[in-house]
Amino acid sequence: MVPSLRLSRISSRKLLYKRSTTWVGYKVHLTETCDPEGPHVITNVQTEEATVNDNEALPRIHQCLQGAELLPEQHFVDGGYRESSHLVESQRQYGIELIGPVQSNGRWQQEQGTGFDIGCFTIDGEQHQALCPEGKMSSSWKPGVDGRGHEVITVGFAKNDCRPCPSRPQCTKAKIQHRILNLKPQELHQALQQARQRQRTEDFVEKYKRRAGVEGTISQGVRAFGLRRARYVGIAKTRLQHFATAAALNLERIADWLRGKHPETTRQSAFVRVMVPVTT
Repeated sequence: MVPSLRLSRISSRKLLYKRSTTWVGYKVHLTETCDPEGPHVITNVQTEEATVNDNEALPRIHQCLQGAELLPEQHFVDGGYRESSHLVESQRQYGIELIGPVQSNGRWQQEQGTGFDIGCFTIDGEQHQALCPEGKMSSSWKPGVDGRGHEVITVGFAKNDCRPCPSRPQCTKAKIQHRILNLKPQELHQALQQARQRQRTEDFVEKYKRRAGVEGTISQGVRAFGLRRARYVGIAKTRLQHFATAAALNLERIADWLRGKHPETTRQSAFVRVMVPVTT
């Protein structure tokens, strides 16, 4: 397996002129190596329609990497590719550790950091129970399906427990209703909570810096090779263009590496350079 890879994407478009101006959009996902011992080369190019969600593209990217025997031990991605199901399936099917920030649940308790979000509750999937921070056990456990067709578990607590609770303002803003949790299945819930805890650590922040270099690949593709503009109409022709661009990028990078020209570090603004203290 490849030690580690990093992934990002960029949208491109083809302008069509005929009585009016419209555009057809595509999205290319580039995966490249990120180890310091060698040149950073692109190992996979995945072209999709612009409307295809990044989460939908990731399984196909892993399938292509497996076919080419280039699966990584670690795959650095941004939040657009991180979904709880991918955290589990990437490890289970391919042995890949997916590293990147996960999205918050969007609830005010987590956003404000002053309330009891889902992570504050103890979930027992085998017993179909949840324990709140005040030690009260849930009163209902109802499996179901959400609007996107994903499995979801609705957990409710008794009104008699919630109404007199001294921590109610930290738990819910509802004046009458009791607290309700919407959970993912047990395995996905645990993977998601572990990922949220991990991304708060210094180790994660330091390790995730390795992904930043892929944005330089996107910039190079746009500035030097016109990656943002699709030269043809149709995904098949656009995919061929993306493969040719990636091949050109790889040839240039390998040539630079053989000449001893290694990737530069991230530039600092003039203001930042002025503010750096001078050592004597």
